[in-house]
Amino acid sequence: MIIGIVAEYNPFHNGHKLQIDYAKNVLKADAVVVAMSGSFTQRGEIACFDKYTRAHAALISGADIVFEIPTIFSTASAREFAAASVQLLANTGIVDTILFGAESDDINLFKEAANKLVEFEKSGELDNEISASIALGDSYATARSKALEKHIPSELISNPNNILGLEYCRYIAENKLPLNIAIIKRQGNGYNELALTGEISSASAIRAHLKETELVVAVPEETKAIYEKFKPVCSDDISSILHYKLITEKEYEKYLDCSFDLADRIKNNLKDYISFSQFCDLLKTKNIAYSRISRVLCHILLNITQDDFEEAKASGYINYLRMLGFSKKGAEYLGAVKENGISPLLTSPTDEIDSHDIFAADIYRTILTEKTGMTFPNEFNRKFDLVNI
Repeated sequence: MIIGIVAEYNPFHNGHKLQIDYAKNVLKADAVVVAMSGSFTQRGEIACFDKYTRAHAALISGADIVFEIPTIFSTASAREFAAASVQLLANTGIVDTILFGAESDDINLFKEAANKLVEFEKSGELDNEISASIALGDSYATARSKALEKHIPSELISNPNNILGLEYCRYIAENKLPLNIAIIKRQGNGYNELALTGEISSASAIRAHLKETELVVAVPEETKAIYEKFKPVCSDDISSILHYKLITEKEYEKYLDCSFDLADRIKNNLKDYISFSQFCDLLKTKNIAYSRISRVLCHILLNITQDDFEEAKASGYINYLRMLGFSKKGAEYLGAVKENGISPLLTSPTDEIDSHDIFAADIYRTILTEKTGMTFPNEFNRKFDLVNI
C-alpha cells in the first residue's frame, strides 16, 4: 500500500507526525507520498519556512517522497486545491490510498456525501440554489454552504478539515479515480485556534508562537533544529512588495478570484494601505471573507490571472511531478513513478515548470534576503538533497 497525503506543513508539527506514523504503523503503508504546497499556501499567505525546509522536516519525520503542488492551485480555493492535490497523487502512478485528517472518521459518510454532491452538481441544482442566495445578498461561500446544508450532513461542511476531506472524496468520485480513502480523526485544538495546547497544537497556533521557547512541545524532536536554524517568514513580510505591485497595477479584476466589486474596493482603499494583514482587514466585508481577500492579493502579487488558472485546469491540473525531496526508502519507488506516472517526474527546474512556480520561489528568496541580509540559491542552482533515512 502506498499512501498519499495532501499537506502544507506550515510548519510540520506533531499532528503531522502522528498522521505519518498512523499511515506506517496502523495502515502498514509501504511508503508515504506527500503533495505539499510550495512557497505560498491555500490561505493566500507566504509559507513560514521555504518549501525545501518544510519538505526536509516531513522526510526526517517519516515521509518518503514530497512533491510540490503547483502555485496556481496551492493558492486556490479549497475545491481547486483539493482537486489538484488529489490529481497530483493519482498521477504518480503508485499512490493507491489517500489519507486525510478530519473531525469525523466515518469513511462511508464521506463517500455517500461525495456521491450526493457529484449528483447535485451535475443536475445543475447546486448552481441554481447558489445563484438564488447570491441574489439575496449572500457571498458565494455563504451561498454554497447554505445550498450544501440541504443535501450534505452538516458536520461535513462546518469544519475546514472535513470540507477538504469531502472535496478530496468528491473529486475522486467525480473522476472515478482508482484511489481508496483512509481517515485519521483529528486531535488537539481547532484549525484556526491560536493558543498552544501542548503536544498537539494547530499550525495556526504554532505560526503565532514560532519565536517562543514553549513551541518545542508541539513539534517533533527531529524538527526542532530546523526551527532554530532558519528564520521564519510571516504574512506581513510581503507588505512592501505587494504594495508596490498594487500601486503599479490597474486591472485587478483580471486576477484569479478578483471580482469587479473587490477590484473597486482595492482601488478605493489603496490610499490607506499599511500592511498585508491590515489591508485584508480593511477590505473584508460581510460578503467578502478575509481568506478570499488574502488569496486574491496573493494572486495579484504572483501574477496569477483567471486565464492562467482556466488554462492550467483545462490541461488536467498536473502537467509534471516536481519533486522537493525523498528518503532512502522513497528512492526505491522513483523508478515506478517514472515508469507508471501519468506526468513526467522532475527533480530540477526545466522549461516544463510553470513560470508561476519559479516566480513564487524568487519572491520567497527576496523576502528571506531582506529579513536576513543573506543570499540564497535560486531554483536553478539549488542543490537537490537526499534525506538518507
